Formats: sequence, structure tokens, C-alpha cells
Amino acid sequence: MNKIKNYLEDKQPIVFQVLKNSFKSNKTSHAYIISGSKGSPVLETAMFMAKSFICQSKDENALACEECINCQKIENQTYADFKVINGEQLKTDVTLSIQEEFNKSAIEPENVKIYIIHLIEKAPISSLNKLLKFIEEPDSNIKAIFTSNSVSSILPTIVSRCQVISLREFMMKDLVNYLKENDVKDDDAYLISRISNNAEKNLQLVKDESFETIKNVLKESLTYLANKRDYFIVYFQIDGIKQFKNNDEIDLFLDMLEICLMEALIKKEDKTHVSFFFDDLISMISSKYEHIDQMINDITKAKIDLLSNANKNLVFDKLLINLLRR
Repeated sequence: MNKIKNYLEDKQPIVFQVLKNSFKSNKTSHAYIISGSKGSPVLETAMFMAKSFICQSKDENALACEECINCQKIENQTYADFKVINGEQLKTDVTLSIQEEFNKSAIEPENVKIYIIHLIEKAPISSLNKLLKFIEEPDSNIKAIFTSNSVSSILPTIVSRCQVISLREFMMKDLVNYLKENDVKDDDAYLISRISNNAEKNLQLVKDESFETIKNVLKESLTYLANKRDYFIVYFQIDGIKQFKNNDEIDLFLDMLEICLMEALIKKEDKTHVSFFFDDLISMISSKYEHIDQMINDITKAKIDLLSNANKNLVFDKLLINLLRR
């Protein structure tokens, strides 16, 4: 039950110390930004903070026990005075609804109201501007926790009104070694460690049964790009896209494809560069395509389109055509 607490204490000692000092001295801020690179447990840390505000059985550091009824309510998002909103869903009406709801009296006896906006940099600017006054003039019992993979992408006026807590990044070699120590194959360890900076999440991703399926689609895609580009779109439309069960699997595939193309771009500049995964295919793609940087941009645009709930088949059709044009 205390996995995130143990993670913070063992792997993020500075963050743990900051939280311990704040809660033990009862000098918490009204608004926080939890930042970390993609894959870092920013949301898990934000949830742990939310639990620490209303925990009924705090530990010796005044932090959440993660086991009491209030901690479980936060975990299951059934605590009446608690909301979690994804940044891209923070439309104007949602922002106004939060303000209206949180201006009412608290329902729970702890009299603390908490809201988390996950990946706030993805929220529309118009919504953030409406949220700004709410952050500037909060009631004493309202706590805002924002998470981010890129603090520089957040409105400076919001950042200046929050306490920023940054999760430190790990060296890739440490992530790779951790996975190897847990019986992950070398090529898988190097590939997944390029995508996420969260060792525990990386291990879960590789151990999940969907990983091999996604990796096989990736290998087939790279093979067609390298050898039979005319069949690339046909393969993907008929077979490839059917392998993905949900958007998370699509995101992981696009991340992995993007990393492979980045490797191809590096190899284009440095012929001696050796990739730890799909090296032969990456070498062929590197020599075959002139504008690999634009291919990477195409993938980035596809990710943005998918975030806006665009039709995934149309997004992929556009992406595949653009990739072949390069």
C-alpha cells in the first residue's frame, strides 16, 4: 500500500524531505505543481499529497498512511471534496463548474477541499486564465495540486503562484540496469528506458502481455518502412492497427516508433552509432529517408491529434502517408 511513499523516500529524498517538512510543521501551500519528465509518477505523488491533507492515521512524518478510510476514498476518487481532472479536459465549462463547486461549503468533516489537474500544460489557455483568479484568491481550506511534464509550458502567472516540487530524473543507465536486474532483455530495457523515466512503470510496461504485441507491430512497421514501403500503409490498415486495444497502447507504439526514428536520425549523422534495438532496420531507414526529422514531427502531430479525440483511423492514415512522403 505504501509503494509511492517508499518510492519518494528511497528515490526522491529531496521531494520526500520537502513534503515531510511542510506537513510536519503544518506549513503547506495553497497550490502546488508536481513536475517530472514523461513517465515520472507525478500523478501518484499528487494523489499521495492529497491523502496527506486528510489522512486519519498519519505516520510519524505527518504524511498519509495510505490505508485509512480517507486515503482509500482519495485512491478511489470517492472523497466528496476531491476532484481529479485531466488537463486536456479542462474546458471552460469544467473550470466554471470547479469554481462553483469549490466555493460551496465542504461536505466531508475534515473541511479540506482538494483538486488535482493532471498535466496542466495540456489545458486550453482560456480555461487557465479563468482558473487564475481562483488560484490567486483561494479559500484557506482549498488545495490545488497541478502535475506537469513541462513547467516551462505552463502560464508563468500560474507557476508564480504555486510551490513547484520537481521529481529528479534518473540516468538512463540506472533505468536500464534496474530492468536488467529484473530479468528484462537488454534490447527491451534500452528501448523502454528511452520512453519513460519511471523505473517501476517501465518494468510494468515490459512485463505486460501487450508489450510484445506492440513491439511486434513496431518491428513489422520498421521492416516495411525499410524494405517494402509500398506495403507499409496496407499492412497497418489491414492488420497493424487492429492489434491495439486502447489509446494507451497506441501512445506506447507511437513513442517507440518515435524513438526508433530518433535513433535513425542520429545514425544518419554518425554512421558508427549502434542502436541497442532494431539496429539493422534502423540503419536501413537511416540511409533510405532524407527527412527523418520531419517524420518525427509527423508523429508528434499525430499524438496531439489523438489527444483531441480525433478519429484514430484517420489520424493514422494521415501519419502513414506523411511518413512515406519523406
